[in-house]
Amino acid sequence: VVIYKDTLIAEKYAKGFDKDTEILGWSMNKSVVNALIGILVKEGKMNLEQDHLFAHWTAKRSAITLNDMLQMQSGLDFKEDYTTKSDATEMLFMSGKAVEVASRPALEVAPGTKWYYSSATSNALMGLVRKQFENDEDYLKFPHERLFQKIGMHSMVLEIDESGNYIGSSFGYATPRDWAKFGLLYLNEGNWYGEQIVDTSWVQFSRQAAEQSKGLYGGHFWHNHDHAKFKDVPTDLFYCSGFQGQYVYILPSNDLIVVRMGLNEGEAYDANGFLKKVIEAVDN
Repeated sequence: VVIYKDTLIAEKYAKGFDKDTEILGWSMNKSVVNALIGILVKEGKMNLEQDHLFAHWTAKRSAITLNDMLQMQSGLDFKEDYTTKSDATEMLFMSGKAVEVASRPALEVAPGTKWYYSSATSNALMGLVRKQFENDEDYLKFPHERLFQKIGMHSMVLEIDESGNYIGSSFGYATPRDWAKFGLLYLNEGNWYGEQIVDTSWVQFSRQAAEQSKGLYGGHFWHNHDHAKFKDVPTDLFYCSGFQGQYVYILPSNDLIVVRMGLNEGEAYDANGFLKKVIEAVDN
């Protein structure tokens, strides 16, 4: 799906898929977590500098801030490994208490000193989101009423675990067009046709690279600072990424959103070449 200057200009689907097919975004959902927290920050219910995030995070873990979590620099010793039984596989596939598993690890290094991509971080953040509501009904309605319905992302389905926690790291489904709407919200700096869903300052924060990430990541979005990932794509690119090759590319300098949902990645999918050709097509 390609959106140029707020207009849908191209889309193409494989056999068996169409504009109404809801597709798993995997870790693209981490950027949805960013939006939900951005809404709460806008309301003054959360802030980037807050610490003592969980009651059981005592001693050194109490110093971890919301900013550290969003930038994947918490310092927690969580193993993101899907080739064997690990913290990640236990959290996603073996436990009904994702937040409990996600917030369990001890510190490996001091907060803010190491970047490590961790799905536990996103699920722990959803646990913090849940704490902002007096009851589960309000928590469960929150993403739909305050984000999805606002931007017309009506197909979006977020799964919960047995404890009622949204699995913000991984399990969200939407049509490619609706994923594009999410990207469009951030392209337009948090504004949806006159309504400010998240503050412009929040989008600016989301576009800043974490200090230890070498320009690759920050605020639950991936980045291309200093061409860290794509050599032929503008450095202001920021994007959502799912592990099987799902992407929402946001290109402010080109006024462009590109959504690619697929099962090929690495050498089988030349993301740099693909984006380069799309940019050349709209520029010409």
